[in-house]
Amino acid sequence: MYSAAVKKLAVASTLFLLSLAFAESTFPDYPVRRAKECQVSAEKNGVIIGLASIEDPQAQKTYFQANFTKKGFIPILLVIENGTSEETFLFDKTKITYGAASAAVPPAHLGSEAGKALALSVIPFLGRLAAAQVLSTASHIRQNLLKKEIQSTTLSHGVSVQGFLYIPVPKKNTREKIAVRVPISKAGTDETFDLNLIF
Repeated sequence: MYSAAVKKLAVASTLFLLSLAFAESTFPDYPVRRAKECQVSAEKNGVIIGLASIEDPQAQKTYFQANFTKKGFIPILLVIENGTSEETFLFDKTKITYGAASAAVPPAHLGSEAGKALALSVIPFLGRLAAAQVLSTASHIRQNLLKKEIQSTTLSHGVSVQGFLYIPVPKKNTREKIAVRVPISKAGTDETFDLNLIF
């Protein structure tokens, strides 16, 4: 026979797991689109890259349950397509750079740490009394951001990939145009070329 404490623990565990499953299902996927359907696109050597910035606070809340703008970030969707019939390319997200469009070379590198830092910064602090709820919510938001972040990959012919990057921007001032430079390497060679997108 189970003791009352064991039964309470079992019920609490079940409720916690159900809340995790529910929270996971509350993050809808951002609509899939082609690179040329994005706000900005560029094409070189058969590779097409599209970029769409998600600056509407309502869209941010819908897809991320976070207000990026308030925290000083913009989520941008990158869609990368290999439109060649036989070439294979390599995409390394850690080599992406971004910066002011007026700068000659975008200076700051993006990598997985950028997504992790943002995942921590969008979690609101609710105080010690709600610690359990904060940790639960924080975990789901963090998991969602990392799950939606674009990943380094090999692009065989006809393959496409999409995902988000989280770019820091001024919180209060109107932002200037941002340039994003995406290096692509041709598999099996030392050949690398850049695609530049300004938004």
